[in-house]
Amino acid sequence: MASAPSARLLRVGLAGVGRFGQLHAGVLADLPGVELAALADPDPVCLARVADRHGVETRYGDALELIADDSLDAVVLATPDDQHGPQARAALARGRHLFVEKPLAASWQDARELQRLAVMAGVTLQTGLILRYEPSHRWLQQQIAAGAFGELVSIRARRNCSRTSFAAIADRIHTVHRTLIHDIDLVLWLSRSRVTSVMAMEVRQGDHLAPQGCFALLRLANGAVAQLESSWTVPAQAPANVLTDHWQGCIDAELAVVGSQRTARLQGLQTPLQVWGDQGQQHPDLTLWPETGGRVFGALRDQLADFTTCLRRGEPSAVAGLNDAVESLRIAEALITAGQLGEVVRLDSGAL
Repeated sequence: MASAPSARLLRVGLAGVGRFGQLHAGVLADLPGVELAALADPDPVCLARVADRHGVETRYGDALELIADDSLDAVVLATPDDQHGPQARAALARGRHLFVEKPLAASWQDARELQRLAVMAGVTLQTGLILRYEPSHRWLQQQIAAGAFGELVSIRARRNCSRTSFAAIADRIHTVHRTLIHDIDLVLWLSRSRVTSVMAMEVRQGDHLAPQGCFALLRLANGAVAQLESSWTVPAQAPANVLTDHWQGCIDAELAVVGSQRTARLQGLQTPLQVWGDQGQQHPDLTLWPETGGRVFGALRDQLADFTTCLRRGEPSAVAGLNDAVESLRIAEALITAGQLGEVVRLDSGAL
């Protein structure tokens, strides 16, 4: 089993250096007490470029080869969504501490199995719940937990993404697992209540795995209701707020919370910085993964810092609880079923 050293550098391997994995690489290469010791990706050109940028000598063409490297203390998976489950099982079987980008697995049952394997191996398993590390979301959650909002009445979340991004995920992952999973997690985190039943509707244009739109209602055990919306309909002319060297688009996100004492509205990925040019307007997000001076900051950095700190302390994250990550997948599956059948799906029994 991999140890969690407190004095020496924590040796971390990163599998997947695509558009989001490159941000992970930037953070891991810069975190105090951490050595980005190995990278893996099937694209040799991309792998060489990222490895050269961060001075990583150990390189693999396959994630499983990296996972088998016994010099590593921990592994971060930023690979395609459908690969998370098999790769995570392999890492846990070898006793690696593990961070998996969302979704944790392809199904709720697979996620529960990974949780069981992590407990048996005595290692840390954490998944990407990045909004829990964003300052505005964290402040709101703390206020709700402190009782400042009174009794929770409703939560409403919108997460609509660039139309041009749909083709990349259309036949690879369901919209619920790709985008709505963030808001399912927010409901659990903000309400601290279980979901008892769901209903959902889909909008489909073409015969793809992913619908262009998902619209859901969730009933919570505490009596509150959550309304969630996610689609791939934002036009190309919308102000770009997701901006990196290899990724540009718009996420139109909003969160509204209504309590018996207070209400709140949070515009996601908003910034006071606005840029106009021949290519249109840009509103660069400065909270999730801003890149400044060749370094990556924001919630992504805080999330990975939390993961590595937890390894050193030998304790689970107090922010990104694994139970909620697993439960989110159970709710996601219920929403997909509800959307397909046009029926209310109840989760009271604890199993689908």
